[in-house]
Amino acid sequence: MNHARLFGTLALCGLLAACNHDSGHSIDFGAGIHLFHGSIRTGDGQITLRASHAPDAIIDADGDLRIDQQAVTVDPAVRELLKSYYQHAMTVETDGIDTGKAGAAVGKQALQSVVSSLSGGNSGQIKQQVEAKAQQVKLAALKLCNDLGGIQSAQDQLVTQLPAFQPYGHIVSNDDVNDCKNGIHVN
Repeated sequence: MNHARLFGTLALCGLLAACNHDSGHSIDFGAGIHLFHGSIRTGDGQITLRASHAPDAIIDADGDLRIDQQAVTVDPAVRELLKSYYQHAMTVETDGIDTGKAGAAVGKQALQSVVSSLSGGNSGQIKQQVEAKAQQVKLAALKLCNDLGGIQSAQDQLVTQLPAFQPYGHIVSNDDVNDCKNGIHVN
């Protein structure tokens, strides 16, 4: 592994590690999921959907929906879809933390491998050791993409079954899910 690549890897790992502060909520998910067509924020046991030209929509764990602070009446099937949307959004938070921790582990492994190589002279193992840890980051990132796909699936069904949800039906697009998965090549 050449020095420029090694230092680039270490810099990337440092950025990922900076997200991890061992506080239980080490990545700022209060900022939420920001996409081209809107955002999803988590906090206080609920998620808040923001879309252009629409009031905020709030979904809680029980599948209750409020739009512009007004309760929306839903049938049991729609309530289950709202619960699914909520659960996938909350899973993004959990999986995001796992991805940050996996990224920090890559940085730690890279640093340990470099120190070990410098003291023992076995530089051939650095790439292997770092790439093994990098696979964990890729797997964690892929879980995030799948969570995003779950949000999109629930969102698309909600749009067809609940007219009040239509303004929020483009927050997560198929392109968002595909773009997320592009470039993640797991061995």
